[in-house]
Amino acid sequence: MKKIRLILVLVNFLGGCATFVYFNYILPTRPSDPGIPGYYDAVFFALTMVFMSVSFLLLRRRRIAMMAEIIDGKKKIGDLPEDTAAFLQREVLKLPTTVTLISLAMWVVAGFIFAFLEPLVTSHLFSVPAPALLFCLRWFLGISCLGGGVTCLVLFFILDNAWRPNIPQFFPKGQLRKVSHGLRVRLRTRFLMVFMGIVCIPMPIVSIILISNIRQLHMADAVTRSELITSLYWELAYVTADLMTIALVLAYLLAKSIIGPLEQIKATVKAVENNDLTRRVPVESNDELGDVAQGVNAMVDSLSDSRNARDSLGRFMCREIREQILAGRNTDLSGEMKRVTLLFSDLRGFTGLVEKNHPREVVKVLNRYFDEMTLAVRAHKGLILQYVGDEIEAVFGAPVGYEDHPEMAVQAALEMRRRLETLNEDLAKEGLPRLAHGIGIHSGAVLAGNIGSEERMSYALVGDTVNTASRIEGLAKTFGADIILSQTTHSLLTGSYNTQQMAPVRVKGKGEEIIVYKLLS
Repeated sequence: MKKIRLILVLVNFLGGCATFVYFNYILPTRPSDPGIPGYYDAVFFALTMVFMSVSFLLLRRRRIAMMAEIIDGKKKIGDLPEDTAAFLQREVLKLPTTVTLISLAMWVVAGFIFAFLEPLVTSHLFSVPAPALLFCLRWFLGISCLGGGVTCLVLFFILDNAWRPNIPQFFPKGQLRKVSHGLRVRLRTRFLMVFMGIVCIPMPIVSIILISNIRQLHMADAVTRSELITSLYWELAYVTADLMTIALVLAYLLAKSIIGPLEQIKATVKAVENNDLTRRVPVESNDELGDVAQGVNAMVDSLSDSRNARDSLGRFMCREIREQILAGRNTDLSGEMKRVTLLFSDLRGFTGLVEKNHPREVVKVLNRYFDEMTLAVRAHKGLILQYVGDEIEAVFGAPVGYEDHPEMAVQAALEMRRRLETLNEDLAKEGLPRLAHGIGIHSGAVLAGNIGSEERMSYALVGDTVNTASRIEGLAKTFGADIILSQTTHSLLTGSYNTQQMAPVRVKGKGEEIIVYKLLS
């Protein structure tokens, strides 16, 4: 807030100096009087400016103090009561305009002081006649409308550019448009304001100068004409330089208020192109540029949510399947017949592990086991369908179809064996019991699709193949093996594996005996 006050005082002081020089030295509108000291006007101007500057510096309302606390980090807008926060947000959006209007009011007061009050004080102090009302009125209009209008126009754009970086602290979530009764200065309005400062104000001034001097030239003699022409040169030179400076300043400030947000939007879009979704555009206004910034942030948030969903999906399946599902290729999840290979895995002696250890320890061990087994399944493009207690159900060849799904399942089972051996070595070092599991693998046709209620659905497989695969996993314990293959899966393998055919066995739900193989290596 100190910066805002400094800008307020400095801009008004410079505007006051330019106005004072113009009306007292370039275009004196009051006749000079030898009874008035030459320094009097300068002293009166200095005293008035000091008074007005002190008035600006004392502008410390309660809301200004609260804004300063938030800007300095002493408070957060979320810590304030809802009604107080809403009120403060409205005032934040209005601040440049409010301060500018207050400044314009001070210029009107200054015009009254210099145009009407000063002549009365001067007449009383130095016993000189007061100037005509027409001269006083010309001074008042020149100071309040010309000097004050141009100065306040420049002040608004300077304050607007200086205040914008503070606005995000009052709107941590953006959404400036949602503030009720918030003042909104559109880009069109800004362009019109600059047009007024560059064209609408200078043209009448130049016209009045020329018309006034032309009329005086017609009624003047040769000597006076020469003096008027010289005065006209200086007056036009001063006005031209002053107005060109104002035009350049206004054009620069307008361009800055537009280019600044556009550069931030460009940088954010570039970051998104580089796969960086952490960057956001500061929403510093409620105009069209603020709307665009809010839209870009919403877009990045949506992309970030999509990435999080993709990453979450990747926790349950391998990257290749995830990308195919997200791309919508070959993934009819409504239900389709597919030939797949199912893998069921179950821990041996899990009940004893639960009885002898604290539940927290059991969960830790179980999670470590699942981590290792899941990595093995995903490494071979498998999909974990579900964890049921200490059991794992995985599928190869769905939802994305692969011709070599039996090979993938067997390779995954072998890696599960290797990972379990490594895990057991670590558990032994920690004094924890070793784990053993049984794996059953079977290939066949299933109906794959989303199954569940309207509120919640899950991807699942239905068919006799699923039941058979589960029964084969149970045979691992019967034959004292860790990996058992069905005859169907064994027949579909193209690689060279060391297997041992087991005696035909009847399983629950099957009328005939089935042949299985123990996978040795």
